[in-house]
Amino acid sequence: MLIRVQVLTVLSLLLVLGGCGGTGGIEDPAEEDNEVRPPVNGYVSQPARIYVDEKGSDWNGVSTQHNDVDDAEGLDIERLWMAHAEQHFFLRLALGESINLQEGNDLTLYLDTDNDPTTGRQTLGIGAELSWTFGERAGQVYRDGSATDVGHAAIGLTSLPTVRADTFEIALNRSAAPGGVPLFEGDSLRVVLSNEGDRLPDGEGGLGYVLSDAETTLEAPTIDRPAASDVRLLSYNAVTDFDLEQSAIFMDERQPSYRRIFEAVGPDVIAFQEVYNETAAETEEVAESELGLPAGWDWEKQGRDLVLGSRYPILDTHSIDGYEGYTSGAFLLDAEEALGSQLVVINMHPPCCNSGPEDGDPSSNAQRQQVVDGVVAFLRELKQGNGPFEIADNTPIAILGDMNFVGDSQQPHTLRTGQIINTEQFGDPSAPDWDGSPLLDTRPRQVASPMHTTWIFADSSFPPGRLDYAYVTDSVLEVVHEFVLYTPALSEETLTAHNLQAQDTDVASDHLPVVIDVTPR
Repeated sequence: MLIRVQVLTVLSLLLVLGGCGGTGGIEDPAEEDNEVRPPVNGYVSQPARIYVDEKGSDWNGVSTQHNDVDDAEGLDIERLWMAHAEQHFFLRLALGESINLQEGNDLTLYLDTDNDPTTGRQTLGIGAELSWTFGERAGQVYRDGSATDVGHAAIGLTSLPTVRADTFEIALNRSAAPGGVPLFEGDSLRVVLSNEGDRLPDGEGGLGYVLSDAETTLEAPTIDRPAASDVRLLSYNAVTDFDLEQSAIFMDERQPSYRRIFEAVGPDVIAFQEVYNETAAETEEVAESELGLPAGWDWEKQGRDLVLGSRYPILDTHSIDGYEGYTSGAFLLDAEEALGSQLVVINMHPPCCNSGPEDGDPSSNAQRQQVVDGVVAFLRELKQGNGPFEIADNTPIAILGDMNFVGDSQQPHTLRTGQIINTEQFGDPSAPDWDGSPLLDTRPRQVASPMHTTWIFADSSFPPGRLDYAYVTDSVLEVVHEFVLYTPALSEETLTAHNLQAQDTDVASDHLPVVIDVTPR
């Protein structure tokens, strides 16, 4: 039946319009501990289970190791927290303004990893074995009087969020050995952060920290599908080789990895991005013949590169206007047997990067904003009975895709809350969930890892980032499980149990499979 026009309550409007989302930062922040805990003998040691997830609650109980607000000309380095687990050394950094950590800044981290001021690079009162300039995405390791350039992969560096923010989580792999030499040579180290207008700490010598072998329980998801799952959805950027004009799922050398991944995951619905040059029928053929997916699925394509495969019949499709060719795809599924209702799946792939404006085109940030505004407008019309699909009230909706959220934090804020920016083009803001609330950002975590990153490419200057998202209308859908599959982090036991190989996700794509299990609420 046609759905009724819903009148937003005052609360709903506040949910939509509250906050511009432009400053970014880590959501659900930790309780601010503004009292710096005195270190013991000049050092502190804080083993803690930290998840690099753009949230701050896991930092509760970790004391601030530097608190120095409003003492800079330019970018103010305000607060620093430090912690460690078995595999990682963690930093949480609060700045005086919102920045893109990966571009356009000279913020530099110095680590004296042998705690010896006479070795490494003598700077700011320490002897740094490592320097890393975040805005240049480049670092140097100093050994025996010489400097060697290193990338993020050599030191196991990860940071989130990928969008502009004023608070960041940073992780370094304690097992990193650039050039075959361990980066963390001992248990004690010293830390300095600096930029052109500020430094941390203000005095010489850095902040002391002691690593330990204390065990911290990793609450990581599994690949196994829980009994409560009625539908398993998978979002996957099947990267295209533009020289070959071919998506990776069509490449002979990559297909065995895809087959093992799909057999291990067992999805009911797959949202592919970057299937530019192949049709839905060609995708169906290779999916059945080479990728191990069941025969009899429905396959449809919308936009330039968005293909959806579904165990459930695809009843209708629609192209959602965004910025020029960057349309999103809406797919109406008959999921009655699993959910007791239809299911709307939206597949997205907004523009990447942080370019422009140039040649009369808006910046990539502005283009992405138009794409997400278009999806919010589509949901508004769909819920009001004016969309291309005739659906019942409270029909579940899932939004999947490689979102390329690497610039302004407004874009994920818009998609989650419904705060349209380009109102002249796309109309009024509208809370996207059926009850007038924001969508749920499911925020999956990697299996066997504390990271929530979904894109990893060792040869890129950009460190791992969170580019792939899964949102649901959680007023009517319950997410009972979610995960990101990154096979290099899996134990041999897990790999064997699921017939996976350690390199599978690296071979398949630079993006990782994002998986959510849902059931009716």
